[in-house]
Amino acid sequence: MINIKKSDARTARVISLIMALTVFFFCSSCGESKSDDSSMTEELLNSYMKGLCNYNIGAMNKCCMAKRDVYDDGEAALKACKSLSSQIEWKSDNISIDGNSAIAQVSITMPVDIDSICGDALNDTVSILEGNPDDNPSDLLVSAIKKRAGRAETTVISAEIAMTKVENKWYIVKSLGVNRIVSDIRTPVVRVFSYVEK
Repeated sequence: MINIKKSDARTARVISLIMALTVFFFCSSCGESKSDDSSMTEELLNSYMKGLCNYNIGAMNKCCMAKRDVYDDGEAALKACKSLSSQIEWKSDNISIDGNSAIAQVSITMPVDIDSICGDALNDTVSILEGNPDDNPSDLLVSAIKKRAGRAETTVISAEIAMTKVENKWYIVKSLGVNRIVSDIRTPVVRVFSYVEK
């Protein structure tokens, strides 16, 4: 009778220990999963925004479910776009994760009026060409855009970037604010280069 009670008490302790360890490992694995998701979404966001700041659409596409078109606008226009995008600074305000979905809030500092930068750079280029018609217009325009972008007034905009996890990998699924910035850079650059490359 006494042996049975001791055995029952020992069994109860072993079961309690097993249950405690199970709860501990379960909680630990949950914490690791959240931590993993947090670091993976931060890395994804960093890669995506680095692509924007380098005007590297291919690098941005690697982060996304839906791919942007990669245009062949020519080497000079690409340099000009890179000069403009290099003026962009950003910071992550918050990343909220809910299961396999996440939303990142980012603040982006960028030149206020890229249209004006490009238009004024075109005027600068035309003025230089009037006195030096043998200079390369594309090179002059790249240089003028770079100079104007470097001293342009800036503004801060907010963007929301939606992410999803598929097979334990995170992807950008929606980023209208950032997509708009890419278009805001490319459109005026292509327009002014169409004048000098005729």
